[in-house]
Amino acid sequence: MRYPLRRRLLWMAACVVAAATWWVAVPPAWAEGFNPDLLKTGMTLTDAVETFGQPARMEWVNQKGTPVLFLFYQTEDRFSLLRLFGNDLVTLEDGRTYTPLGFVTELLVGWGKKFYDQTRFPQR
Repeated sequence: MRYPLRRRLLWMAACVVAAATWWVAVPPAWAEGFNPDLLKTGMTLTDAVETFGQPARMEWVNQKGTPVLFLFYQTEDRFSLLRLFGNDLVTLEDGRTYTPLGFVTELLVGWGKKFYDQTRFPQR
């Protein structure tokens, strides 16, 4: 009689561990449609919009006479403890975090906070 109870408890524990592992392993940004692993330099603007959907915000930046279009995709900041060391997300006025994608002549040339800051405030 005891063994079926142990087997059930073991099965329930395995289910809880599997569910917890799945919850931790799948980032919420993927659930929302934005997967940064799909980004590659040279990707067209059309491909980016087809892959990730409509951006939450757009911004034009003039980088030494070259217009750069930034698309901002809302991305949940899952690793806020790592913010002390820097991350690839930009926090805008509304308090939400976004991943900026930079396009020149409709081709992706860079993304992330570091690229966005270097484009907006170039070193002299």
